[in-house]
Amino acid sequence: MGNAQKMKLKEQIYLMWSYGKWQLIVGAVFNVVCAVAVATNFSYNALVISFIIKVLVSALTYYFVREFKARDSIFFYINLGFSKHRLQAMVLAVDFSALVILLTIILVLYG
Repeated sequence: MGNAQKMKLKEQIYLMWSYGKWQLIVGAVFNVVCAVAVATNFSYNALVISFIIKVLVSALTYYFVREFKARDSIFFYINLGFSKHRLQAMVLAVDFSALVILLTIILVLYG
């Protein structure tokens, strides 16, 4: 069993945060701005457009973080038993889940 399976959830969350901090911060800012924009002018088209823009913003953020992050920093996470792809998938899952939750709340309130 690898180190990643032995870690507690709290430790895995901390590692995910330290790996994808900037992606999560940019994603959270976008999620709040998007939720406020959809809530003030609610339409189903706005929900779809927000997801399309979210994909573009996430791709750009990933590109910039990858370009400006130290090349050897990933080896810290690899030595702990995490792959770069798994960490990135965790960051994206949390980021998109937050948007889905916010937009679902808005849909329930205004839809």
